Amino acid sequence: MRTKIKQLSKNDNLAPRNGFFLIIVLVVIAVATMAAYSFTDTMLAYDEASHLSTDQVQTQVAADSGVEVTRLILSNAADIRDEMGGTADNPSLFQAINIVSVQDGGRACNFSILAPGMDETGRLGGIRFGLQNESSRLNINALITLEENSEALTGLTALAALTGATAGSTEEVASETIATSLLLALPGMTSETADCILDWLDDDDEPRAYGAELEYYTTLPTPYEPTNGPINSVEELLLVRGVTPSLMFGLDVNRNGVIDAAEQQSGSADINALSSLGWASYITVHGLESNRRRDGSARVDLNQEDLEVLYEEVAGAIENEDYATFIAAYRVYGKPAASAVGTIQAALTGGGTTTGAASATSGGTATRGDTTTGGTTTGGGTTSGGGTAGGGGTTRGGGTAGGSSSGGSGGSTASSKPKPWTADAFEQIDLTAGAGTKVTQLLDLIDSTVTIGSGNTAAVYTSPFTSDPIQMALYMPLLMENFSTQDFETMPGRININDCPAELLLGIPLLDEETANAIIEARAEPTQSENRLYETWPLVEGVVSLAQMRSLMPLITAGGDVYRAQVIGYYEGSAASTRVEVIVDATTVNPKVIHYRDLSHLGRGFDLSVLGMRNTPATGLESEGN
Repeated sequence: MRTKIKQLSKNDNLAPRNGFFLIIVLVVIAVATMAAYSFTDTMLAYDEASHLSTDQVQTQVAADSGVEVTRLILSNAADIRDEMGGTADNPSLFQAINIVSVQDGGRACNFSILAPGMDETGRLGGIRFGLQNESSRLNINALITLEENSEALTGLTALAALTGATAGSTEEVASETIATSLLLALPGMTSETADCILDWLDDDDEPRAYGAELEYYTTLPTPYEPTNGPINSVEELLLVRGVTPSLMFGLDVNRNGVIDAAEQQSGSADINALSSLGWASYITVHGLESNRRRDGSARVDLNQEDLEVLYEEVAGAIENEDYATFIAAYRVYGKPAASAVGTIQAALTGGGTTTGAASATSGGTATRGDTTTGGTTTGGGTTSGGGTAGGGGTTRGGGTAGGSSSGGSGGSTASSKPKPWTADAFEQIDLTAGAGTKVTQLLDLIDSTVTIGSGNTAAVYTSPFTSDPIQMALYMPLLMENFSTQDFETMPGRININDCPAELLLGIPLLDEETANAIIEARAEPTQSENRLYETWPLVEGVVSLAQMRSLMPLITAGGDVYRAQVIGYYEGSAASTRVEVIVDATTVNPKVIHYRDLSHLGRGFDLSVLGMRNTPATGLESEGN
């Protein structure tokens, strides 16, 4: 009996032991299962991450492909680009260009290249598929050069000499320099901030009336020094006193060049009142123009020393013999129709040619019957000492000095009746005698004269380049395309009047608001006129006078050879994307990227429906990654 009880006790002890081990086994199995699950989950996460990484690399490659396509397109001459449809708005070249297609067994991957659009009033708005010419922006680094030449550009010295005024009495005419006026054109810009920006750029430490120089910046909690020279990016202006991120970038948080719905809702009223896009959409530091024709060949420098070579090059560039011979003859015996004084005075007083108030190189201005020395008389006056009388005036003394007028050129006599220039007169020109006249700008050739001989034997020939609008429409493209007055490869980009926002055009101090609006209205009208390729088209179309055009030439252009592109590489039906901003310098045969910025951290920037889908239908992910 005892033995049986002991055996039962032993069996009772064994039962719990067997259950405990079972629990341990179950725990081990559970842990192993969790470990396997965790490992599997980690592997799936790594697999997904690898796919995402692969997608990101592919979109990066697609975006870089867009950059290279941009360089390839810009390596062609401008006339070839036009044959391809142009670079301004060309979806066939710049929208949804496929890199990996579905037919290749992969998911469709594309790139699109976008630029800010512009409405009919000349304000920035919307997008287009193409490139943006950097000359459509204000080149900040060119402001100091403009400021240094403001007196010459606005004609203060010339105007003072003409009217007998002192320099001090002309200060009211130039209460602000051209550089300041252009800066004040930016929405929300103040005189204080404009002075601070110019102080940051100039090479001295003297603050302007409202500016700030080294003394101010070194007293800040984190002191630093102003650049006192050209800057490398527009963002550097954020270091300038008075420049804030809201002024620089406006509401455009993701830097895509448009104001999205979310940005509009989150924007402040103050920013909306100034500029939704901010100053970054209006300024640049990269604008350049090359001295080349549209076919890529170099223009002919009209001021080169060897006149025989000049004639050969001019004759080779244009087929009209009268034009070619006159240009060569002008370099020897030519005289512009009006001096710079008369031109700028006319521009400052509203443009046009005045009667009885032409220019003079010395002395005053004679008006209808007055007598002056070395001046110009229109309408029956008497001039002594080498002037020219127009419209019935009498000239005494001959000579080669004196002003010019509609009646002829200095050095002629009353018996010298001007006659139209023909190539036959070129036989009287000795090109080996050297140049006597310099072409300051191509417009000097318009209505100019060439005087061969002196005294009673002088023969005065009028230019075949007349101010008749019909004639200008024919010859102006020849002049602007083939010739220049300087031997240079590149020059800082002027303001492109075809592409710049209305704000910049209205900020040009030599343009009144009415004329600027007339240019904006005219350029909005579609036209195939060849003259629209050159900055002189407002003159040809009668929007501005010849006098105004002369004064505007140093400030405006219709060209520019540096381009900005926002390139997006993306998958159709996927949120993966890469967005980069590049600036490409096309002044050389091999265009080079001079600015590259990855904006992917700010999102794709545009819906798939905007970027374009060529391979697959919409998948409901159109707004992802925006």
